[in-house]
Parts: sequence; C-alpha cells; structure tokens
Amino acid sequence: MKPDKEHTVEAYAGTLWEAQLIQSLLENAEIESYLVNSLLNAYAFNPSIAGNVKVMISSNDIDKATIIINDYYTHKGEEDAMEE
Repeated sequence: MKPDKEHTVEAYAGTLWEAQLIQSLLENAEIESYLVNSLLNAYAFNPSIAGNVKVMISSNDIDKATIIINDYYTHKGEEDAMEE
C-alpha cells in the first residue's frame, strides 16, 4: 500500500476571532496553518464573511492539531461553566 500523500485539510471552521485564536494555538505548537474564507481564497478581511472562516493545515499535522483544538474546547467549556 502506498503511503498517503500530504494534502491540506480543514482543522476548524467558524468565526474569524476563534479561527485566529485556533491558528495562534497551532502556531505555538509549530503547526503551520492559514485561513481561508467561504470562497476558498486566502483570507482577506471582509465583514460579510467573517463568520465563515476555515483554518487549514497539513494532513501530516491533523492528529496533533486535533489534540490542541479539543484541549481548547475542553478548557473553554470549563470557563463557560465557571461564569454561570
């Protein structure tokens, strides 16, 4: 069986603010990423599409990125519960 070729995968989709936060967490873990808008263009600020932003990464980094993103959501949920 041939090894899978590296390709780009979506790690997260959501608001611009949260996409940039996720991108920063990935960068801290030395995972390269970039943002794209709903038109699949490299992200440029446009308020009308700021809610539909994707964080794209290499398929080679998906396992590590999934752990980081899941950890973010776990801690976010704990903080939300503490605020209530």
